[in-house]
Amino acid sequence: MAGKKPRFIDEWWVRILVLLFVPVVLEGISPELGSYASLGLLIALIVRVVRLRRQRNNQRATDLVRTKPKIQAEITDLCERIEFYSTYREQTNESGSDQGLVLQDNEHPIAVVSNVGLIEHRTTEGVSEPRLIDEGRFVVTDRRGVFIGSNETREFLWSKLVLHKQESLATALVLYLSVSNRQKVSGIAADPVSIEDVQQRVEFGVSVALERQAEFFDKLNKKIELLQDELGSAPSEA
Repeated sequence: MAGKKPRFIDEWWVRILVLLFVPVVLEGISPELGSYASLGLLIALIVRVVRLRRQRNNQRATDLVRTKPKIQAEITDLCERIEFYSTYREQTNESGSDQGLVLQDNEHPIAVVSNVGLIEHRTTEGVSEPRLIDEGRFVVTDRRGVFIGSNETREFLWSKLVLHKQESLATALVLYLSVSNRQKVSGIAADPVSIEDVQQRVEFGVSVALERQAEFFDKLNKKIELLQDELGSAPSEA
């Protein structure tokens, strides 16, 4: 396209190389010019950092604004989830025999999450710390959750589940699942978005196992009602 700048002109690393090269050249001409150029380089870098931080903060503020499209997307997502949970037994899922999990009679898969870590606490010199035990996938059914790794397997029966909670671990989240038939508490680690989804699938699996589906669906429907109320007063754009 005529008049369009070459892409490399806008690359930050090209600008830095130019700024670094100029003081070296001017230093060879005159030490005084080199000093002025170095000072100019420092000022330019400071201004660049300030601008980047301002842009990042502005973007964060924009992302936090609850606009109509964002709220409508959340409503659509919840409606799709309700539809899936209502018909999950008829849904085709990949957690059959090819996933290595033998389903029991009348057991139905709800989700298969790949690339997760199995986290358990280990004590070293009297200090208990979370450790990555194995990596693999996590299968959620309407009876249990099963971690299947290269070396370890963990089963979490929903009828034995005492609590489930999230905790941060570096850039990931861990969903700890405490069951009454095992003393050691294990957790499933993944990125925050995946863990949020896994926890909801676990909540649904527990509701089926304990015959509390009505309470689960009521909770999601109330979320939709709140979002619909928010939708009316939300701005169209950030």
